[in-house]
Amino acid sequence: MRTGICVYNLIYKDSWPFYNEREKHVYEPSSESIKENNLHKDIVYLNVSHHGRAVKFGEKMYVWWKYIHKVYPDALMGARIDDDAFVCVPQMFHRLNTLKAGNLYYGWRHGKSRQINRNNRVDEMFLVLGKDLISLISKRTYCGQKKCKNKDDLIDIDFGDTSLAEWLSVYSDKINFKADNDRIVQCGANSHAIYKKFLKPGFCDKQLVFHKSTCEMMQQLHSWNNHGG
Repeated sequence: MRTGICVYNLIYKDSWPFYNEREKHVYEPSSESIKENNLHKDIVYLNVSHHGRAVKFGEKMYVWWKYIHKVYPDALMGARIDDDAFVCVPQMFHRLNTLKAGNLYYGWRHGKSRQINRNNRVDEMFLVLGKDLISLISKRTYCGQKKCKNKDDLIDIDFGDTSLAEWLSVYSDKINFKADNDRIVQCGANSHAIYKKFLKPGFCDKQLVFHKSTCEMMQQLHSWNNHGG
């Protein structure tokens, strides 16, 4: 059961092979996450003011990028990933190596316009930002409202990806907006048909991410694709 937002941190330095620093981030501790952290020491708890479904997810997004900017100042890229997204890690590393840039905005996109806004954005289930964009966001002030008194402050429209898109909209002409909708599987209303099409051996030979995954699906995908790439 999710007690907040659990995300994985994929941090890359500007050399190959990438340096991978993976941590789980939970915004509201549970007895299960505390036990897990006692065992694996891989969870960092981030302090946020708001809790609940679709309540100020922009704050979580902002706190996350500020954390990366502070703790990994030399990281070329950082990622925010839902805990129900299965990632083909070696393949994703290679893909990001071809895209790596300080102004990268990458993932599964909504909309088709070049202008970044809440309707033309990367979905928050798997979202990568380059170092320069992380820095720009981290240095601004989060106001937490749908409208801020200071026009340069960061609004919150409850969801993380839409809030981030509004923050990035002022830099649209400077952003390297990249998407892999054909390789990142996003299950929607027709989930059963998507499961039937993609949940099979060799998934990572062609795809990069599967969302939404159950723990059982992740275990199955891992067993099918546990061959080092």
